[in-house]
Amino acid sequence: MAKANCLLLRNLFIFFNLLFAIAGVVVFVLAVFVHVRLNANEFDNGVIGLYMVGSVTFLISFLGAYGALKNVKWMLVVFLVLMCLSCFTLLRFAVPIALLHPQVGLLQEEMEVVGPLDKTPGDFQRIMGEFQSQLLCCGLANGYRDWNNNVPESCDCTTEEIMQGACLPLPDNTYQDYYLINPIRRRTRMVHKMPCGEIIVSKALDWILGVFFGLTTLAFLAIVMTCCLLAQKNKLGTVTKPSMIFSISSKPPKYSQLLEYK
Repeated sequence: MAKANCLLLRNLFIFFNLLFAIAGVVVFVLAVFVHVRLNANEFDNGVIGLYMVGSVTFLISFLGAYGALKNVKWMLVVFLVLMCLSCFTLLRFAVPIALLHPQVGLLQEEMEVVGPLDKTPGDFQRIMGEFQSQLLCCGLANGYRDWNNNVPESCDCTTEEIMQGACLPLPDNTYQDYYLINPIRRRTRMVHKMPCGEIIVSKALDWILGVFFGLTTLAFLAIVMTCCLLAQKNKLGTVTKPSMIFSISSKPPKYSQLLEYK
């Protein structure tokens, strides 16, 4: 039973390391693709980061998988040390972000310097329109006021959203040009009251925290599994030598005569 558990643990360990090795190769190929598309003679910080993440992920995963497959102790030890360093590094970044998460509201003040959204370039307005449609929000920091008197249609609420109380009516002087045609629709127009900036920042931090703590959990599990494999390897490698019962120089045992025949 113990041997079967050991084999299962080793196979799981190899399987997950192979998955991460493939992920490292994918990230490295993505870095090459981005590098070629941008400029073959220049390196961007993001491209360098992709190269490093892909290479390090593949190297660490290869050490773990090959070390477990071939029972190479030094590879497992190196893998264990690298996993400990990775776990510490991830926590080093994740904990400060988690502590700053309640202060997301302070970042909203920085978004106010963007200025009126209706004066920004068309590409930025199109991106904001997609955010507003997908996240059910309006504006960046001050709601519909960020659009002055040109609130786009992507801010409009549906009947269901209005019933949920997630919307507010626009003032009479806040409308797009085509709403002049239908004054009734203009007076009853409802838009999302939640600014997009708060949602974007909070969701971004949530994603970052999820990735960091998820990778930290995986690294911790890898550390536990590596310790188990090393402990089982040491246990199986310890073989007691049998004692020498016979030797060339041994003398025959003494005997006594039990019966005397005449």
